[in-house]
Amino acid sequence: MLSIDELVEMVGNVYILANVVAKRIRQLNDGAVPLVELKEAHSPLFVALEELSAGKISFEFVEE
Repeated sequence: MLSIDELVEMVGNVYILANVVAKRIRQLNDGAVPLVELKEAHSPLFVALEELSAGKISFEFVEE
């Protein structure tokens, strides 16, 4: 897994990282299937960070 600093650099800033990861955690808690295969059970936070690190989730800005 990438470090938090590398993930921040990957998405742009810490606030975007927090929002992307929080949304994915909500999806996982609501029953979404993890997009990465892990050998043992982990928290939704760890899964979301692993997915982002592996490039399995993305985001886009939407103007309202």
